[in-house]
Amino acid sequence: GAAGCIATLLHDGFMNPAEVIKQRLQMSDSPYKSAMECLTKVYRAEGFTAFYRSYTTQLTMNVPFQCFHFIMYEWTQKIINKEGNYNPPAHMISGAVAGATAAAITTPLDVCKTLLNTQKDASATGLIHAVKMVYRLGGPTGYFRGMQARIMYTMPSTAICWSTYEFFKYLLQAKVISSSTVTALAEDDNNDHAIARSLIQAESPSSEKATILKPRELPTMAASSGLYGALTFNTMHTPDTNFSSRSKGTVLDCTHT
Repeated sequence: GAAGCIATLLHDGFMNPAEVIKQRLQMSDSPYKSAMECLTKVYRAEGFTAFYRSYTTQLTMNVPFQCFHFIMYEWTQKIINKEGNYNPPAHMISGAVAGATAAAITTPLDVCKTLLNTQKDASATGLIHAVKMVYRLGGPTGYFRGMQARIMYTMPSTAICWSTYEFFKYLLQAKVISSSTVTALAEDDNNDHAIARSLIQAESPSSEKATILKPRELPTMAASSGLYGALTFNTMHTPDTNFSSRSKGTVLDCTHT
């Protein structure tokens, strides 16, 4: 929760001016022809504070939006994707449902934010003033104007967002598992060789006894291996090895080729 709040603070701090420019260009009687023209004219006429007039409202809207967004996504996932596996249709549906729910709940705050961003004069200077002005102009239903359009805009956006996120999460996890498996196999192979060397050294503390150890290879069963391939047995043992029982001085290496 704390990480989400901090991320929203930073995100809105950078994107709030862009939101102001976008909404002013979207007005039906917009006097601006480009984003750069809107930026320069608003700055000259209203000052730098015009780009952050709705910042607190933006935060008030985006923090609960992200909370409902993530809660609904996880809740929907537990219903239609109980195993938690990579399931693109489930991720798309969950993302769309989460986005639609969060958008519907936070529509009144979005209406107030839009009013603050698009007003030509500074009659509404904050969230409280915007709430009063919306009620005076449109009544209780004024807070839910544009809700359907907001839901239609948010649903595909969050569906694409979560689908892309889950895809790259699955892709990166698959690469990590693959690389860790190769590393584990290499470590196991090195450990096997180290254990074999330690067993031989344990049985031959002196260099004199080490010279007695001679490799003796059993014949490879390649002629009658058939479908299963050849089995090669390499044994290292001392002349006094007792083959009737497993000896500590015998190292048996079986390789299935």
